[in-house]
Amino acid sequence: MDEIDVAQQNDELFRQSALRAHYAGRQDTLRRAKSSEAGLASGGSGTLPQHKTCCDCGEKIETARLKALPNAVRCIGC
Repeated sequence: MDEIDVAQQNDELFRQSALRAHYAGRQDTLRRAKSSEAGLASGGSGTLPQHKTCCDCGEKIETARLKALPNAVRCIGC
């Protein structure tokens, strides 16, 4: 294997890793949206957590943001 082959292999591994992370985040968002919809369908007010953390920086997502966007996964800064 020469340097070009190694670089191409590393590039492919990075792309696969990035796609896995992207789709894992989408699945998590979809799962939370379905949970919230189920709560609304059963006559509740949906499932609004007391606090949630941003998936990028780890900071708390403000309650006002969660009221406006219950499925928000990022804080206002991110």
